[in-house]
Amino acid sequence: MTPLFERALKGEATERFPVWMMRQAGRYLPGYRAIRAKTPFLELCRTPELAAEVTLEPIELFDMDAAIVFADILLTADAMGVEVAFPNGGPKIQSPVRTEADVERVHDPDPSWMTSVAETVRILRRELPAEKALIGFSAAPFTLCAYMVEGGTSRDFWQTRAFAHANPAAFRRLLEKVADALVPYLQAQVEAGAGVLQLFDTWAGMADASLYRTAVLPAIERVLAGLGPDRVPVILFAGIGCSHRLELAAGTGVEGVSLDWATNLADAYARVGDRVRLQGNLDPTVLLSSPEHIQAEMDAMLGQVPAGKTHLVNLGHGVLKETPPEHVAVFAKAAQTFRPEALTS
Repeated sequence: MTPLFERALKGEATERFPVWMMRQAGRYLPGYRAIRAKTPFLELCRTPELAAEVTLEPIELFDMDAAIVFADILLTADAMGVEVAFPNGGPKIQSPVRTEADVERVHDPDPSWMTSVAETVRILRRELPAEKALIGFSAAPFTLCAYMVEGGTSRDFWQTRAFAHANPAAFRRLLEKVADALVPYLQAQVEAGAGVLQLFDTWAGMADASLYRTAVLPAIERVLAGLGPDRVPVILFAGIGCSHRLELAAGTGVEGVSLDWATNLADAYARVGDRVRLQGNLDPTVLLSSPEHIQAEMDAMLGQVPAGKTHLVNLGHGVLKETPPEHVAVFAKAAQTFRPEALTS
């Protein structure tokens, strides 16, 4: 049985729109909080049984159509010698990559680092019903490099932009190293049972137009080329503030593009045509409002999907930790019961 989500991503006719949420296994859920109360974050990521348990919680609670393996995008950086810690919840890199010499100390990851995530995927594929899709993921190269250069998260990632402009050759070398490391990591997830991959380029919107064309896009295309022509479908989260670059993101060769909440859905469909499937893009803060407002916003959003198109229902970014789980239930139900007039390929 091919899962509904995978059929929709391929553009096939489906009985309804599939739904899941970015960060759907996380801090807003009681089961996750109970595990985290006694388990450090990185230990959770590296313990397959626990990572699988938190991955399954939103499937069991909300009947989501896809599970995304619980891990962290910075596991790759850590495996490449850029040590990552989570002292206060957010990531912290003690020795950021900001010079040509720093780039040279970034090494190829030992294949053994992928073992725990691959085992989590194997557990999930055994435990998930056949009709549920399983999504593997990683950061896209630019976003992972942005964390490595910045040393953590940032309001505007100015250190990353400065390094990219001051030493473009070294920054390009870092992107290439990261892209080449992501390929076997993603392949390992597919071999373990993931039927779809998603690349998170959350901070690509920080890049100016020239940097986006000369660095961000080629790095994504390098990953796709490395995965080969027979790869599983790939969705690209194009990033916050990247709505004006939708056509460029769609032109990378991915099968789906996930949109931020500021992008008008009807306009996005008009711009991409049949080149890719679209995913998104409810503002995560809507889930902090009333159930009635959530339902109305979902109806308004999904009403923008053109007749005859399928759509991958999601948020425009990750679910917020303050979100009441019962509001997530309203979101999921609204998607599952929405019936457009015609759903054809």
